[in-house]
Amino acid sequence: MQKKYFLISFLCVLLSFDGITQESEYRHIIDSISRLLKADKADTTKVKHLNKLASNYSYLYKYDSTLYFGNLALQLNGELLKNVAKNNKTTLYSLQRSKGLSYSIMGNACYDHGYYPAALTHLFASLKIYENINHKYNIAAVRTTIGLVYYFQGNYDEALKNHFIVLKIYEESADKSGLAMAYNNIGIVYTDQGKLDEALKNHQASLKIKLDLGENKSGIAASYNNIGRVLYKQKKFEEAQKNNIICLKLYEEMEDKEGIALSYFNLGDVSIQQKKYNDAEAYLLKAKTISEETHYKANLKFIYSSLTELFEAKKDYKKAYESHKLYIVYRDSLVNEETKEQTLQQQMTYDFEKKEAVAKVEHQKEIENQKSLAEEKSRKQNLIIIFVAIGLLLVLVFAGFIFRSLRVTRKQKHIIEQQKHIVEEHQKEIIDSITYAKRLQQAILPSNAEIRKHIPNYFILYQPKDIVAGDFYWMHIVDNLVFIAAADSTGHGVPGAMVSVVCSNALNRSVDEFKLRETGKILDKTRELVLETFAKSGEEIKDGMDISLVCINKINNKISWSGANNPLWIIRKNENDLIELYEVKANKQPIGKTDNPMPFTTHTLELNVGDVLYLMTDGYADQFGGPKGKKHKYKALEEKLVATNHLSLHQQCEELTVAFDNWKGDLEQVDDVTIIGIRT
Repeated sequence: MQKKYFLISFLCVLLSFDGITQESEYRHIIDSISRLLKADKADTTKVKHLNKLASNYSYLYKYDSTLYFGNLALQLNGELLKNVAKNNKTTLYSLQRSKGLSYSIMGNACYDHGYYPAALTHLFASLKIYENINHKYNIAAVRTTIGLVYYFQGNYDEALKNHFIVLKIYEESADKSGLAMAYNNIGIVYTDQGKLDEALKNHQASLKIKLDLGENKSGIAASYNNIGRVLYKQKKFEEAQKNNIICLKLYEEMEDKEGIALSYFNLGDVSIQQKKYNDAEAYLLKAKTISEETHYKANLKFIYSSLTELFEAKKDYKKAYESHKLYIVYRDSLVNEETKEQTLQQQMTYDFEKKEAVAKVEHQKEIENQKSLAEEKSRKQNLIIIFVAIGLLLVLVFAGFIFRSLRVTRKQKHIIEQQKHIVEEHQKEIIDSITYAKRLQQAILPSNAEIRKHIPNYFILYQPKDIVAGDFYWMHIVDNLVFIAAADSTGHGVPGAMVSVVCSNALNRSVDEFKLRETGKILDKTRELVLETFAKSGEEIKDGMDISLVCINKINNKISWSGANNPLWIIRKNENDLIELYEVKANKQPIGKTDNPMPFTTHTLELNVGDVLYLMTDGYADQFGGPKGKKHKYKALEEKLVATNHLSLHQQCEELTVAFDNWKGDLEQVDDVTIIGIRT
């Protein structure tokens, strides 16, 4: 059974360049650059040193530090670009090149960590700058990384498009080392497309150049490995084995553990096809041992897949089953499904901006042409002025009529201004009343200081549609129990705010006056009190609220929860150390009048350290926006919460706010928005 058994071999290509590999040496370089940065007085030199810091942190796989210093370089660069004279072409070129480098470093860091959409955002920004200043070498470097991103997402057409552009640049500049890299990358894409003859031709061309140049062993080993991969797919197992053995010897000479593990894996897979099962098992177990030592998860996925195939062939179904289970674990931990559509959007944005830049240049030329025509016409305008003067004499004839009309107009204007003043006074009174209502509503909301006293690690995203809101959040403390809720009253604006006061008061009475502690019974009593309040009007009122109510026991770290239409979300790490979102469903009935009222369910749950609870209303998910003006929906909100789980809750709240505003764009906010996050 053939499969993508050599996929990880491509990573060896990325490590084939000369450079310092010891972390201590990078640390020494970072310390030296930091000292130079403190001593710098020239801002242009500071930009260079900030880029160097970002680059060295990238080598150490310090993602946050790389982006931090890269953004500092961009900010300082932007200030310099604002102040530099337009005719100072040397300084402008240098600053543009530094700006492109900052984006490139951050793009590579995002790529190294698998953040592909973010990587393409930075890389396309870098590419645009380098194309504007026509810096061929850097264009080739950035397009190489863009091609790699597309390759790892399975977008082979875009990957090849970028690699062939790179190949042409290196051919024109006679850069043999660059040619070897480009041939290698093209060969890998062709291999995955099943175009094996083309793949072999490109890998052999790459190897020949490397051998002629006497390039480092890592690059040569990668070529032998990739050629072995193609030969394997062509079922030329003896030739594949020869290349893999050469590759293994080179990695052993370099003491490259990941390369050695990869070579043993390749030898094991070929041995399976040759039915040399004992040799295959020995090779694969060696590969597994080294990969576990080096935490080489990607390689372990393919090793367990091959072990499954091997044990099935040996009819050892117990071991085959165990290996397959481990393959599933590693496969699921490495899956990254969601980036293709976002990547396409980045490509479309880049293409659009590129076309727009061309259009601007053409527009500028048109303006210059129009200016020339205007100068020619200016002479003719002198003649026109003479005719205009004659026309003015005729205008005087009608001056008397105009004067009379002005008197009438003044009277009408005076009347309009009086009416406008009356309207403005009424409007001010209404706004003052609503603003006062806002202060009254805020009185029922717990203060940040009060919440932080009992829940140290939390955020509340509260964004009313109008000055006052139907949404509100509520907290109550009884002994060691902390009650907190996110509620959505019927309507929004002033009517919603009035309903929210009634509902908040009913919650307080349920806990204080009726001494209820079970969340389901609290909601039952709250519904009874709300209906009782509205019944006094003598009219049938169907107003009420949806709510997500949690009670946190501060002693045993247990919670009880109940919900009316609004769920509880919990994000935690599963047994495989992966982030997952769990939903506790609410009762499908409101706090208010309903046809077949049922008692609310109380859910009791135990929390793990690091769990994050989310209580929310439906305003965020129901907001219209995006490129097609559609609803945001709960699924996208789930994905956003999981993706930003590693951030602090304060940072996550900022991310959610920015994402909501970007999604909404110029559209009107349709409802109040409330999300509460609590980390245990």
